[in-house]
Amino acid sequence: MRGGPSGRRTPVIKGGGRQPGTHVDAPLHFIPGGDSVDRVSPARLVVPADLVDLTSKGPGQPITRDDLAGRARPGRAAVLYTGFSALRGSEEYLHAWPYLDRGAADYLADVGVAAVVTEGMSVAGWPGAKGFSWSPLVSEEDVAYVHVRLLRAGVIIVEGACNLGELVGCEEPLLVIAPLKVRGAEAAMARVLALC
Repeated sequence: MRGGPSGRRTPVIKGGGRQPGTHVDAPLHFIPGGDSVDRVSPARLVVPADLVDLTSKGPGQPITRDDLAGRARPGRAAVLYTGFSALRGSEEYLHAWPYLDRGAADYLADVGVAAVVTEGMSVAGWPGAKGFSWSPLVSEEDVAYVHVRLLRAGVIIVEGACNLGELVGCEEPLLVIAPLKVRGAEAAMARVLALC
């Protein structure tokens, strides 16, 4: 059991943590009393997707409303392809991923996307941490805002995705988001499959 951002103690998988590699954030991750991973309906985890090419974004750059305008559609997953997963295993991957700013989170929530999929460790930027030399990209308040805005709008958050470049040229991908069904967990490891 660990204390999460929501202030509650939630179960974790021993040795795995809540969010190693590709994972899904449930509403409980930031919203007290929100649904845990096991309470997210499987019907919400199979969705058509739009690949949003953001490979022009460099390390630590924000993804803005303007970057997403007209490229995300209601009821679909916005798959944010930055190419950043190629840096897995590096310090840069751990601290300087491209991230959604507040305006981008507002845009995706207002559009009514079903899910957002990112290669970064979080949909929000690196807020810094004691003992790390990497400078913060955003504040803790920014991290909370982005997550809460999306989760309150019913958006499924997938973080740490990889191989998104394989979707280039796939006209109508269907995503199958399959988190481990851990009772009471605020987040869980997941497989994300794309059917072209």
